[in-house]
Amino acid sequence: MVKKTLLTLLSWLAGIAAMVGLFIYYRPQGFWNAVDTIGVIGIAGWTLLTLGGRVTANEATVVPLAALGFRMTRADAFWISWIRTFVNQITPLAGAAAYVHMVRRHTGINWSQVAALGQPQIILVATGIGIVGLAAVAVNLPRLGASALGLAGIYGILVVATLAIASGTHWLLEALPERAAERVIGTSSAMRTMAKSPKLMLTLLAYHTLSTILRGARVWFLFDATGVTLGWAELLLVLAITESSLLLNITPGALGVREGAILAGAGLIGIPAATASAVALIDRIFMVALTSVLAVPSVLILRKPKEA
Repeated sequence: MVKKTLLTLLSWLAGIAAMVGLFIYYRPQGFWNAVDTIGVIGIAGWTLLTLGGRVTANEATVVPLAALGFRMTRADAFWISWIRTFVNQITPLAGAAAYVHMVRRHTGINWSQVAALGQPQIILVATGIGIVGLAAVAVNLPRLGASALGLAGIYGILVVATLAIASGTHWLLEALPERAAERVIGTSSAMRTMAKSPKLMLTLLAYHTLSTILRGARVWFLFDATGVTLGWAELLLVLAITESSLLLNITPGALGVREGAILAGAGLIGIPAATASAVALIDRIFMVALTSVLAVPSVLILRKPKEA
């Protein structure tokens, strides 16, 4: 318990230090002007994109549950997702435990079936990010120059590694420590169980990809509000690098990690760091505010007894 508390405290300190360091160094330019330019209509548009991405991602919970013989309403999946996000903002990765608890409570699904539901989707998310990253590198080769090789290598390794985990590749298992190998074997088994329905796998991958695009679109929306116009190829690159921060959720809500990813993606296409840091800060403030607003009704609604 003490160790867990210390790790949580360290993750908070790391996230805060990263945020402070980023914004002291880059000094967000035009922050208040950007907020003023976005206005009420802009906030509404950002919120709609965020909610659209969330609704799409929730299908990746409802659909496989139905395939396993369990029913969850889309409304319940929506509210559960905000509890998961809120908990993640407090303790890194703890949202997954909250998510599992709420799904089991509302469906009666057992632990092994939860693994068959959740573990493959983590792999699908990572594979999807890798594929989007490779596509982004391919359409931005002239702009990236020497950086293209490194990025292609990173995203290529991500795709190969996730596919290796999915298939339970022998060389990968031998290279891992015993405990890690056991987890990979479990994930691989769950993945093969779900892979018995290729249509389901493709459907889930499509939902995760669309959700990623919608999340990326809200960052584009904020850049546009600051006067930075991005073409589709540039947007794809910023989107891929920004969403890659999901794979490094080592601080509460990826605090500092996501902001660094936005700065990195923006830097590759020549957006000034001062402008990119302003966008990253606005996106963080909006997300924390929306999560805080929706967390309370989520708890109250999900605590209500279901009508017979």
